[in-house]
Amino acid sequence: MSTPDTDVETVVIGAGLCGLATALLLVESGRPVRVMEARDVPGGRIRSVFDDKSGDTLADLGPTWIWPSFQPVVARWVEKLGLTLFAQFESGNAVLDYGPGSDPEYRFLPGQLGNMRVAGGLQAMIDRLVAMLPEDVLLTNAPIRTVTTDGLGVTLDLSSDEFPHLSCERVIVAVPPRVAVETIDWIPELPAALTCALEATPTWMAPHAKVVALYETPFWREKGLSGRIASQAGPIVEGHDHCGVDGLPAALFGFIGWPHDMRVEAGTDLKQHVQAQLLWCFGPGSPDPLSIHIEDWASDPLVARAPDLTGPGVHPEVGPQILRQPHADGGVWFAGSETARQSPGLVEGAFDAAEQTVAAILRTDSAVAAETV
Repeated sequence: MSTPDTDVETVVIGAGLCGLATALLLVESGRPVRVMEARDVPGGRIRSVFDDKSGDTLADLGPTWIWPSFQPVVARWVEKLGLTLFAQFESGNAVLDYGPGSDPEYRFLPGQLGNMRVAGGLQAMIDRLVAMLPEDVLLTNAPIRTVTTDGLGVTLDLSSDEFPHLSCERVIVAVPPRVAVETIDWIPELPAALTCALEATPTWMAPHAKVVALYETPFWREKGLSGRIASQAGPIVEGHDHCGVDGLPAALFGFIGWPHDMRVEAGTDLKQHVQAQLLWCFGPGSPDPLSIHIEDWASDPLVARAPDLTGPGVHPEVGPQILRQPHADGGVWFAGSETARQSPGLVEGAFDAAEQTVAAILRTDSAVAAETV
């Protein structure tokens, strides 16, 4: 429990999937915790398109799929959060786009084995986690500027009028490793080996951009198409059906293959390029989208740092154990999808990191308590 000279026992930096799951596990263990989020909303890399009138989630702009058949941690959390799953729509032929000079080809492509979607999008995971936390746990618009450790506790300096400073026994850093190194001043500096490991860990999704096109109806299904696109030209290089459980809302999503500098150069014209490609792929007479939404993760400094923009953009490998060890006499822990011992960069990794970090903290606290008896 927190001591008289600390504000709370544990502070979690970052209200993404891992940060919120970590906080919930601590709350369920009876431990005081506060979550500090730099953005004005929780969710991290889980971001969504919402209906302006109803507020309902229409589409995912971040991760979309989970594989519960192969990811036991995800399967447990889906049940814990009371979520409903449905299979990714794969029926029908895909569109193979070879670019100008060659008509699109329509033929079957095998889908990914076991990929499932969450009813209500992955936003439903964030909403359920937030709803299960006490009201005073989460604070948004609260970026952490400085973390100071002295062996007795941790002091956080924030850009928040409500909490300019916050003291705690430990801090759990649940943001991408490179973001943690480059956006937070550490006093004293982190150990060199830890800094190197954090800087060497790429952030999944960081160099990527995702696009969602919303339609009145899933017209491609009526044409016997799966909604899948494989393109050598772009801007969408890989596309998929992104409709809701019963086909509504009707949507397609795609990964934009143009590099970040090319996307920046295209600017607002990028949506026009996407719309032209969709018309090209699905043929004359295809309806125009009701709206097109693009999330360029490479432009988000809370996700992408300079090294991420020049890397290969692949899922990170399991990082060294130093990323999962306590530091500053147990005052600093790192958790997040990229630090996971399995499925780093994926939703599974976020939940795994939350479970393993909290379990390690509880074991450490129990050992300390036993020594003091």
